[in-house]
Amino acid sequence: MKRRAAKLVAPRKFEIMEEPIRPLNENEVLLRILSCGLCHSDMPAYHGESHIARTPDGIPYMQTNLQYPFEVGHEPSGVIEDVGKAVKDFKPGDRVSGLAKGVFATHAYADPATLIVLPPEVKDPQYCLIEPLGATCNIIRAANPEYGDYVAVIGCGMMGLMTLAGVSRSAAREVVAIDLVDSRLEWAKKMGATKTLNPMKGKVAADIQDLTHGHGVDVVIEITGKIAGLELACDIVKPASLLGYEGRGKILIPSLYAGRQVWESSLGYQLMFRSPILHSTHPFYSQDYKEDQRRGLWGYLKGILPLNQIITHEFKLEDTAKGFEIAETGADHYIKGIVVP
Repeated sequence: MKRRAAKLVAPRKFEIMEEPIRPLNENEVLLRILSCGLCHSDMPAYHGESHIARTPDGIPYMQTNLQYPFEVGHEPSGVIEDVGKAVKDFKPGDRVSGLAKGVFATHAYADPATLIVLPPEVKDPQYCLIEPLGATCNIIRAANPEYGDYVAVIGCGMMGLMTLAGVSRSAAREVVAIDLVDSRLEWAKKMGATKTLNPMKGKVAADIQDLTHGHGVDVVIEITGKIAGLELACDIVKPASLLGYEGRGKILIPSLYAGRQVWESSLGYQLMFRSPILHSTHPFYSQDYKEDQRRGLWGYLKGILPLNQIITHEFKLEDTAKGFEIAETGADHYIKGIVVP
């Protein structure tokens, strides 16, 4: 039995390679891939800059000396074809989703600890991607807006829209969506945003001051991964005070700030003046990764996190590079794409 996989052979270049499926390790499962989500955290690898590797002790680090060919993709939905002899909670035929490596392929190997079984209520398993659903749940739980808080989400891609959908169910006073693209702001309204702002069409900081009556935003989720987004977050977050503690604002930064970006002096000053709580809410921040996966699935089934509604593009395995190109530019009203082998 063989597998076909889209492997990076150079920056921005994929080739389809065929290879025998190796014997499974005892704590491993073999997946037949139904779909794999395109994720912006794989963009540095696609560009040939860096990717996530691990030391022999399992500690993750940024690897810049890339050895081609290698595989990317980590958001699979699939069916278990085989299990290692020590695997107890999964069996062939189970529909699963979660986290695995190298899943732009027909088949992939996975650690069952990073997967959950999809129940029969999931009618569209190719769209039920537990990795981004769990990551969104982690962000929402960390944001945790209090009753009457002002909340803003900067960046209305897939993760921003799912986060909006979640926090809009809270007791926040206002949930503000900020993006440069009007069509994404229309999506944000559907996800529950009470106010939308486009920095290209006005002065966001001034608008926020008016909206919050000079209070500022209590919780900002900056999800663009751009320094400009972090600068804007600092401009609108609730300021600290030297004269009497009145609480401070919170900025979540769940995106990967990769690539060479310029950090202006003004950002340093704003971080000092505003002194917000900064939360790096990547999945590594999760206090219980499996529980976030389970709650993400619950949100999907309840329609709270309607990921299936915002998967706008599907690509064949042979078109994986095209998928990355469109995801990078946001062309053709792109929100979220999947590769379907």
